[in-house]
Amino acid sequence: VSKHLPPGSALVAYVLYGRHDVPGQRAKVKTKTKSRPVPSYLAFVLRGGSADAIVLPIGSAREVDPLISAWKREASQGAFVTGRSAGEAGAAYRAAGDALRRKVWDPVAARLKDESRVFVVPDGALNLVSLASLPVGKSEYLIEAGPLLHYLSAERDLFRTQPTPAHGKGLLALGGAAFDESSVVIAKSAFRGGRSGCEDFQSLRFEALPGSAREVDEIARLWLSQSHPVTAVDELTGAGATEAAFKHDAPGHRILHLATHGFFLGGRCASAFDSSRGVTGLVTADAAGAAAPHQRVTGENPLLLSGLVLAGANHRDAAGPEEEDGILSGEEIATLDLSGVEWAVLSACDTGVGEIKAGEGVFGLRRAFQVAGARTLIMSLWSVDDEATRSWMRSLYEGRLSSHLDTAEAVRHASLEVLKDRRKRNVSAHPFYWAGFVAAGDWR
Repeated sequence: VSKHLPPGSALVAYVLYGRHDVPGQRAKVKTKTKSRPVPSYLAFVLRGGSADAIVLPIGSAREVDPLISAWKREASQGAFVTGRSAGEAGAAYRAAGDALRRKVWDPVAARLKDESRVFVVPDGALNLVSLASLPVGKSEYLIEAGPLLHYLSAERDLFRTQPTPAHGKGLLALGGAAFDESSVVIAKSAFRGGRSGCEDFQSLRFEALPGSAREVDEIARLWLSQSHPVTAVDELTGAGATEAAFKHDAPGHRILHLATHGFFLGGRCASAFDSSRGVTGLVTADAAGAAAPHQRVTGENPLLLSGLVLAGANHRDAAGPEEEDGILSGEEIATLDLSGVEWAVLSACDTGVGEIKAGEGVFGLRRAFQVAGARTLIMSLWSVDDEATRSWMRSLYEGRLSSHLDTAEAVRHASLEVLKDRRKRNVSAHPFYWAGFVAAGDWR
């Protein structure tokens, strides 16, 4: 890993583990009862050129997770709390963010020197934190004052032990799906995944997203104006934005852009990983990664509890057991061959959330696209604002296609552009509007 760190960079790997307090060598143990491990966080800091990592205790999950929960609440909802002004919402966010930054980032930052880029491997509830959005000083954020941050699903994302797969070509953009279209042909599927039996899921209906069709057109025009030589753009919109079309067309493309509803049902539906409840309905195993001995594995595959909503989804009850139903589940995504995909951009709400298991990451759309082979996933950590999302996505592609930025730089560029624009227009610069999207995977 050290050899593959780019010049001027460092790696920070957080680990959620079960800490045991070991008695001293001469201490007498008066009982045979084994003490239960205390779920705790460590940070390993590896600076470029160094052979040894620095090990930093961060604190117990009992200390850290409530700080994450408070930050998450302010980040995702704080701008809209009834009875609060924009100034009060900003102050409440900065208070929650300051507390979290002091706990999980400041000890790490003290061990860094002049590194301009830091790769972060999160664990536990830290998978759901946008470190770049944490406040610094009176008015700035870490994205402005700190190093360039990029998330990895694991340290091995820095290098590949297998031959690099062929790059895909062109852009596949999906948006404006006709959720209420009853005439959509429900085709038989080569792999028709299981369906969630969750009662809440069965009752869900999805509203039209006309803005997502405009977003697709805007991204397509930008792609065609910047591609030299011009490479193909395939658009799936309206009644054509079906499961069958996506499954057929997605393999072989360089970029997948999906502007639609995303969902995660972990807070409302039983999962096979149920053990305890964490942040925003995330289901976590204990820090040692195991369920209690008496616990039976029940509930659904967690990859059925997350997905993307496509054409005909509001008529899914009419689909037979081997037919497409308009719901592209995480389980179905994981069966696709997306090894040529450079970016999978999920321009939808909560596409980065899922069930968390210590040491295993997030089981949801994030894991599904990784299993399918996509090299980088760009996803949201909360329900994102429509107008701000379109601006963010436009800046993302401009940075990538016009300025030829790498993934990490393009993501930071997009966030900074939205932040600067909102400040310039004297509208709320709350992180809700610009910090909801993060990238994980290959940073190039």
